[in-house]
Amino acid sequence: MTADRTPGVAADAFRNDRQKRIFAAAVQDYIRTGEPVASGSLAERHFRDLSPASIRKVLHELEELGLLAQAHPSAGRTPTEEGLRVYADDVLEVKSLPAGVRSQIQLELSKAGFSAESMFTLCSRVLSNLTSHMGLVMAPGLGTLSLRKLYFVRLGPGQALAVILTRNGIVQNRILATPEDFSQEELNEVNVFLEGVESPFTLEELRARILKDMAECRSEFERIFRRAFLLASGASEAAPASEGDLSERDIYMDGEGRARLIDHPDFRDAEAMRALFKAFENKRRLAELLNDVTGGNRVRVVIGPSGEGADGLALVASPYRAGGGESGALGVLGPRRLNYAEIVPVVDYAARVLSGIFHK
Repeated sequence: MTADRTPGVAADAFRNDRQKRIFAAAVQDYIRTGEPVASGSLAERHFRDLSPASIRKVLHELEELGLLAQAHPSAGRTPTEEGLRVYADDVLEVKSLPAGVRSQIQLELSKAGFSAESMFTLCSRVLSNLTSHMGLVMAPGLGTLSLRKLYFVRLGPGQALAVILTRNGIVQNRILATPEDFSQEELNEVNVFLEGVESPFTLEELRARILKDMAECRSEFERIFRRAFLLASGASEAAPASEGDLSERDIYMDGEGRARLIDHPDFRDAEAMRALFKAFENKRRLAELLNDVTGGNRVRVVIGPSGEGADGLALVASPYRAGGGESGALGVLGPRRLNYAEIVPVVDYAARVLSGIFHK
């Protein structure tokens, strides 16, 4: 597991094991209570062999390292944003996931059938219910996903629905703005053409074939090829993987999890609420963040994922593989004092189950 980290405290910043143990205990108590941690409470709860004065000296050292902060001399300490990054990356001991929870994840996700939208919605709900925070899932890109069937339905002026059947039988829908206002009759001509494309195929392969056919054909069918090319391009761009255009990348958020996030005591004051809304209502920023996750192979912990004004948030996310080289991401968004030890294995296992469903 890795945590996103800005330049600052090095991973080997701890000078001795005592510093590391006291730091871990301080962060754990802060996550549990949300309150600044005092040397006396640490001595009573974790270190009966050490005096409060000895612990206070170590806490001061950790403060000098930038891992803890103290509002005023008589107050307890809280972990800094950098301290939480160090904790997530170098100190956290992840709990094993109970067999019952593993079975629950498998059982719940199996209820989605072959609808990708249902699967993503259900997965975000499962993550929310298991962690009591907001679960979210980003759909995979479609560019190199292996497809069995593709057809288009007109929704309205300049808008069409791309219905996509993947090679393993999972249905995905994408709403796209069409470059021209095609009638359903015109779309049906495209659908007839697509019926003749040998499957499985990727959208990249489809576009390459259409370009080749257009170059070779100057008959009346050229307009059909052109129309199919425009629509196939639109279906792919409706869920782009490039950083330049991520606002349409589908992100599924559980409604109950969103309510839990809003009601969390860490976000009760007005300023924190404004930052919270800015954080998760801006899907583009979430898409960029989750898109970064899809490039890796491990669970990542991101502290303050939403940029300016929302450093009170944290995201635990993992990529999942949808086949054909494409991947999406799923995760849990909540206050930065998440119970990382319990949430990380839930996110990791859910990603593995979702990958397994796509590869059946």
